[in-house]
Amino acid sequence: MSPMLTMVRVSVLFLLLTTAVQAQDRWGGCPPWRPCGPGNSWGGNLLFRQGVSGADFRPACSAHDACFADPSIPRKCCDRAFLASMQASCNCSENPVLCRMKARQIYVGVRLFGWMYPRQ
Repeated sequence: MSPMLTMVRVSVLFLLLTTAVQAQDRWGGCPPWRPCGPGNSWGGNLLFRQGVSGADFRPACSAHDACFADPSIPRKCCDRAFLASMQASCNCSENPVLCRMKARQIYVGVRLFGWMYPRQ
């Protein structure tokens, strides 16, 4: 790989990360166009899928964040509603079976690692 190409790739990566960090600062967490994933992730949740097989999980992620922000609602209830919402969006998916499997994987990740993000 040429040094010029490497420099261009590094510059583009830096620009993406800078923009994502600025967006995080502006919205206090997840950027509104990529709500799925932890709000403090580098790159503004670029590593987290926002849907599967044509199903859009972004409304489910936004609703989960809003539910999680309310300390009177138990985390488990928010997480179960999140799973139900993702699975409902899988009904319109190109591959509903794969979509539901991915939704379940995301749910398991939220259940396992959600404790790392304490309520404000």
